[in-house]
This record gives sequence, structure tokens and C-alpha cells, in this order.
Amino acid sequence: MEGRKPTLGFLAPLLTNQGHNVVIARTRREALAKVQETHPAVIVLDFPSVRFSSRRFCSTLREANLDIPILMLIPPGAKIDRSIGARAHLRYPFSAKKLSNRVTRLLPTPDDDIIRVGEVALNIKQRTVVRGDRESSLTPRQAGLLEIFLRHPGEILTRAYLMKQIWDTEYLGDTRTLDVHIHWVRKAIENDYKSPVYLRTIRRVGYRFQAPKVLENK
Repeated sequence: MEGRKPTLGFLAPLLTNQGHNVVIARTRREALAKVQETHPAVIVLDFPSVRFSSRRFCSTLREANLDIPILMLIPPGAKIDRSIGARAHLRYPFSAKKLSNRVTRLLPTPDDDIIRVGEVALNIKQRTVVRGDRESSLTPRQAGLLEIFLRHPGEILTRAYLMKQIWDTEYLGDTRTLDVHIHWVRKAIENDYKSPVYLRTIRRVGYRFQAPKVLENK
């Protein structure tokens, strides 16, 4: 959904050239009509140029029970307002490839390919994790470790359990390898990996992935 020039002549060709089918709307009324008519897989909101309230638009979609992933494009230095309801954010400036990749990540995929808990979405096959406006690639074991946490949100997982699941060993004499992998997973999903919010250490036991919706209720 684009607004005034020059983005009108800039964004659509970028996505079209990357193989995406693009429908353009300039006003909220037109955008809602296009959504009802075309049933888009992803909505791209160009925040700096749209002529309507993004918050009101997203709220209208929710009220209509239209669960369509929204990618919000934001200007440099702008603060991300996650309460609007966009699933992902992309900050200007960006390349055509980065824009296309972000849209592709939001496209529907088989349930077995994507695990999503709150803002954290792991693509198992591609071994990539998206949280907010950040996307990171993971090694096979990092992805496997994160997958375990996402499949058990809110549960305390012991070091022994994690070592057995990822390294197929019951040896706990040296768990530095696990600690290193936890470190890299935190760097991929946390705002500050030194003060983790999502993946927390449970002293003398193991770790727990705290689902965002649980955090909000505290």
C-alpha cells in the first residue's frame, strides 16, 4: 500500500522485478477494498508516505478477522511502534533484495516450515529467524536449539535435556558448547543479548524461552 510519489514509482517495480504480484492502493478506503477483492498474502505499508492512519488500518483488519502479515516500512531513525500491529519492520534505506526477502519471509508456508511464538519466527528449512525488523541466519545446531525452545515456550529446559536433544550426549562435564550456542541464539533474537528478555537462564537448572505474550501480562 503506497502513497505519494516518489515511493509510488519506486517500491512497486522493486517487488515486481523480484517476482511478486503487486497491487497498489493510495488511501485507506482503497486499501481495504483491494484487500477484500484480492486477498493479498502480505501487505506492505510505506509508513512515510501513506495518506491514512496505519494504526487505524491495522485495527480495521483485526476487527474484520483478516490475519494478513504486514510489513511496515519506516524512515531512518524512526522509533518502531509495535502496538500498531505490523508483523515486521524494514527501515529505509534498503536494497531490492532485502525488501523482497522480507516479503518472502512473511508469505504463507507449510505449517511444518515455520514456528512462530510472539514476535519470534523460525524458518526451520532455511534456518533463519525473524524478530521485529531483524533477520538472522543460524547454524543447524543453533536453529535446532531455538526450535526446541519455541516448541516449549514458558517451560524450563534443563541443560541435560538440551545436550541430549542437540548433541545426543548425556555428558555434562563441560557444557561450554551449549553456552556458546545459547549466546549466538540470544544475539539473533534479543535487543540486548547481555540482558536477555526472551531466552533466560534458570540458575543451576537450564534455560527458559519466555513467550512475549506472557511477558506482557506481568
